[in-house]
Amino acid sequence: MNPTGAVAHPKPKMIVLALAAVAIAFLILALASTALAGSGGISTGGDGGGAKLTKQSSGSKAKYKRLWNRVTSRDRRWARRTSACESGGDPRAIGGSGRYRGAFQFMKATWRVAPKSPGGDPIVYTYRTQAVVAVALKRRDGRHHWPSCG
Repeated sequence: MNPTGAVAHPKPKMIVLALAAVAIAFLILALASTALAGSGGISTGGDGGGAKLTKQSSGSKAKYKRLWNRVTSRDRRWARRTSACESGGDPRAIGGSGRYRGAFQFMKATWRVAPKSPGGDPIVYTYRTQAVVAVALKRRDGRHHWPSCG
């Protein structure tokens, strides 16, 4: 209270400055997390117990290139739309705290048993390899593996 008995209020300028500081802090955090996520700089710990990721072999790439060339244009369009919705088409995307992996956000268990899957971790493989597996899985099981995007 002040000498006249009225309740003292903080100065409006101080409130504005405090709100601006909070807004700037949130903006900095949002920009930093976006930059790290886009660069692959955030580890989600979803590598299945520290397994080392390796690159797809050139022989394997050639095999999946041949398989991709046999995929119909309709299935190619489905693959593009689905992967764009699931991960922005990023074959190294990791979502759900590491549970969902690759362009089609496969669970590792699904990836391992899917038709034409080379096994291992989907993010080791190219988009084309992941797309061949996704199309084969869709043709076998339907679209239920991608309830929101497929």
